[in-house]
Amino acid sequence: MKLYEFEGKYLFSEVGIKIPRGVLTSEHIDWKGKAVVKSQILEGARGKRGLVKITDDVNSAIDELKKLGIEKFLVEEYIPHTKELYVSAILDRDSGNPMIVASPSGGIDIESSKDIIKRDIPIERGIRPFDVLPLEKYLGVNGLYGVINGLYKIVVEYDAELAEINPLAITNEGPVALDSKVILDDNSLFKHEDLLKKLGRSYTPDSYVELDGDIGIIGNGAGLTMATMDLVKIFGGDPADFMDVGGGANSERVKYCVEKVGGNEKVKKIIINIYGGITRCDDVARGIVEAYKKVKKPIYVRLVGTNENEGWNILKENGINVYTNALDAVRDALR
Repeated sequence: MKLYEFEGKYLFSEVGIKIPRGVLTSEHIDWKGKAVVKSQILEGARGKRGLVKITDDVNSAIDELKKLGIEKFLVEEYIPHTKELYVSAILDRDSGNPMIVASPSGGIDIESSKDIIKRDIPIERGIRPFDVLPLEKYLGVNGLYGVINGLYKIVVEYDAELAEINPLAITNEGPVALDSKVILDDNSLFKHEDLLKKLGRSYTPDSYVELDGDIGIIGNGAGLTMATMDLVKIFGGDPADFMDVGGGANSERVKYCVEKVGGNEKVKKIIINIYGGITRCDDVARGIVEAYKKVKKPIYVRLVGTNENEGWNILKENGINVYTNALDAVRDALR
């Protein structure tokens, strides 16, 4: 489960990592002074896409971002700093231990940086000060034990696949996490019901399986979903996932599935293959349309069965590609 930035920062504060003073809002707020207005979406590269704004006029920035379809914002105090770092903790599946990854080149271009240090921390003993010293020496700063220990705790105690700070601001008062990226292991969420409740999130186990491709796949029934994946492979594409909405799915379930598949940054297009028996095509269409408002990626829908005419009309009225033949949907998606 990917956490929004404000949710990740809640975890940071729980483990003692300092974060900027801020407020979560959907509307205008009373704010004086320089601030950072940050769009709360489950997508990366927000800075490069203009979805993070440093401003003296918070409410004008909110209005500007709302025009792009953003609904929720984290408004934070601007933190003057002398240096930006990258620090993260992940679970190294080869060694079975948490791994700390750090770079003195924090910021929006970290993906292209080769200036990185990694250090395995044996899970039997946990992190110690002598683990942090070589990282601090490499990064050229002191006082990072609390940050690194906090990220380590998130991986170990909350079953996070990734706990990342980029950038970590170095200030005269110590390090401050300006951003957060936290991904919790879906298979462990049942152990963290209290956390999910505090975050206002819920979790329903589903059939979602993430793969390495860039074509999102959604079907109803395991067989139809697998067949759709096969078609994509035959026509030269690579599925990014397996996602079965299940039998009798309502619009909320369909919306959830499309948002989950579309939330994968690797997914460029989404193919949906639905045969409506118990499932009503008009319910499916409404769920797709609601998700499309957030996902904003090309969607190709093969939709036949109960109430198909109503479903087709709903999709067409909202500019979504609709087909009665799965081959045509896959061909168009892979053009």
